[in-house]
Amino acid sequence: MSAADILRDFVTPILNGWRVQFGRWMDGSPTARYCVIRPAGGLPLSLVREPQFTLSFIGGINDTEATISDAIEAVIAAMKTSSGGAVFLQPAEPVFLATSDGRPVFDLAVSAILST
Repeated sequence: MSAADILRDFVTPILNGWRVQFGRWMDGSPTARYCVIRPAGGLPLSLVREPQFTLSFIGGINDTEATISDAIEAVIAAMKTSSGGAVFLQPAEPVFLATSDGRPVFDLAVSAILST
């Protein structure tokens, strides 16, 4: 199982009703919520793998920043208590931005540690 699969399997149950995508955001509905998992590199491969990701949380057109922020905080809280199939998941501080049509977006950097 890849690191992206482990991360997807970890966040999907927390983000009930969200569309989880990999690599790029493919909009299907302006009212849907999306979580996009994007690889962002990592340290050289050794006995311990340390990939890094960016999770983009994209709200629906009627969502508030607080609604999306609450979802991120739920993911962060879950990472503090469990790491799913990873050895460790370390979230960074979320960063706010918005789409051109005003939907709230937060990016969250995540570092993972996996055994090879």
